Amino acid sequence: MKEIQHSGAFRALRPLVLASASPRRRELLGSLGLDFSIRVVEGSEPAPTPDDDPAAYVMRAAQAKAEAVARVVETPGAVVLGSDTIVVLHETSGPVILGKPANRDEALAMLLHLSGRTHTVYTGCCIVWLGEDGPRTELFHDAADVTFAEWPEDVLRAYAATGECDDKAGSYAIQGLGSFLVSEIRGQWATIVGLPVLAVAKRLLEGGGIEGSSRIE
Repeated sequence: MKEIQHSGAFRALRPLVLASASPRRRELLGSLGLDFSIRVVEGSEPAPTPDDDPAAYVMRAAQAKAEAVARVVETPGAVVLGSDTIVVLHETSGPVILGKPANRDEALAMLLHLSGRTHTVYTGCCIVWLGEDGPRTELFHDAADVTFAEWPEDVLRAYAATGECDDKAGSYAIQGLGSFLVSEIRGQWATIVGLPVLAVAKRLLEGGGIEGSSRIE
């Protein structure tokens, strides 16, 4: 497992494992000042079905990632954090989950579909608390609305050609080159990027996984 060390507002009271290889989630979790390790089990993320409720699906995906890692972690008392993010368009026929594009043409099609419209980004989280009495699982999610400005096809095609879309849900990265696409957000920026740090910090604090990095005696 790769060890990540930071200094900041919090410190970990138990070994913390991030079940994600995402640089964005690593940076967001690191912003809390926590030391943690990274462990990923490939192929643990389930595919959505047409009948999936977006919030339920994104928590199920996060749970699959976290529990897959929890099964192979050998550190006593570890806390495993899994997360998953999806982009959802609310059509008249119901919510449509947009995953990662299979190729640049699919990325362009997604961007054209999102252009000039508002969509919702859901990020689900799962914390697995490992202990002598067995694992305890905690699920939660956060959502934020994102509105795209209208852009001509040649601009969206040029953005898709940069390759930034390739591994991104909804085919864009708000924290990267794709920031120009967005005209308005309603909700937490961190949720859109991939980890709702406010909710994560509160859950870890309430569960006894972290504390303030320094205390006044």
